[in-house]
Amino acid sequence: MIPHQTHARWRLLGAALMLAATCGGGARAATPGPAALAGATLEKLVLVSRHGIRSPTTAPEGLKALTGRDWPAWPVPPGQLTPHGRAALAGMAEALGARYRRLGLLPATGCPAPGTVAIWADAADDRTRQSGAIMAASLAPRCGLAAHSLAAGQADPFFNALAAGDATLDQPRVTEALGQAITRDRAQRPPPVRDALARLQALVAPDGCARPDGPCLTGGLSLSWRPLSWRHGAPHLKGGPVQAATIAENMMLAYSQGMSPRQVAWGAPDDAALLATILPAHAYAAMLTRRLPAIALPRGSVLSRAVIDLLAGRPVTLPDHGTIGPAARLVLFAGHDTTLDMLATIFGLDWHFADQPDPTAPDTTLAFERWHLGDGSRAVRVVVLHQGLEQLRSARRPDLLGPNAAELPIGTCAGATLCPLERLHPATLPPA
Repeated sequence: MIPHQTHARWRLLGAALMLAATCGGGARAATPGPAALAGATLEKLVLVSRHGIRSPTTAPEGLKALTGRDWPAWPVPPGQLTPHGRAALAGMAEALGARYRRLGLLPATGCPAPGTVAIWADAADDRTRQSGAIMAASLAPRCGLAAHSLAAGQADPFFNALAAGDATLDQPRVTEALGQAITRDRAQRPPPVRDALARLQALVAPDGCARPDGPCLTGGLSLSWRPLSWRHGAPHLKGGPVQAATIAENMMLAYSQGMSPRQVAWGAPDDAALLATILPAHAYAAMLTRRLPAIALPRGSVLSRAVIDLLAGRPVTLPDHGTIGPAARLVLFAGHDTTLDMLATIFGLDWHFADQPDPTAPDTTLAFERWHLGDGSRAVRVVVLHQGLEQLRSARRPDLLGPNAAELPIGTCAGATLCPLERLHPATLPPA
């Protein structure tokens, strides 16, 4: 890839996400038999998913201290999967199984052969380990599939190579990139982001910017330096848009959990439409940090290499020193929205949904499919699979053979939707 394209694609990606989150629309539907795949056989599959619906990672009391508003109680401790989230995720996994039985990767009847399915979950949180277990149980019911992970709380390089010590950040590059992001934010925020921040400000604290204790969600960004931040990951941005992103995501989670308008948005009417207005703030924060190439590329370096190796049929060594061998036809990684964001940056992927204002909502899954084409060559297709907002709210099973599946142009393969296997490469940072 031409080095300077990395930053250009990032800017276009961010603009597309902001516009899409507000205006709706969708990527191209991925049906079981597109013309380009006529006579082709699906041989390998790597799935990377976000965990199910969780409670906010901060307790209601802490959120009230940050915002001045009362927040709803949840049925589980902060950051944990909810029973409703478990049910919705099980439906997603059942739909994944149905899709790949239809496409011939999984047997139409009976169970996958031993060694052909591998499921690996991030050990950082209970929600990812539990999500892996739910997907193992629902992908091929009564087949005894199991999810594996490192010991609870241990940093896993597949999901964060920085925290695990398998990659390091270029401090000057990251500092420069974040400084540029702050400068751009001050100069011109995308209109959907301005609208999202203004709507949240009016809803949460209309006079917040006039008070010394805030919260001022429309305020500017700045760098937040924490002790040992370079040792444990990355520096953080702080300011109104970052705080607004957290508020917007927590409101989306409450709606997906099935809470009432009073619990979701303090009684504001039409909370589904409200979410479409405010969630660009969440996507914007992701663009500024999680999708920043200087951070995402090293953070996802281990997982992106593993994806390519698995698609090529090469064995991959797991962090616990186990191995996913060439016999594995379906490999699933249960991670976070940050996992999806870093792979989107690394492979130049972009998507949005007509029925889901959060592009990395709970249960969203990236599918890297390797096809054996009629001419004997092999190519990779990337498909994003998701549940709509109302499907999450009602825990309904999505249609992953229809509108809930969309193929994606692969930026690092010149925008092709069907990339020759040998041309599937991750992005690279330009020279310093």
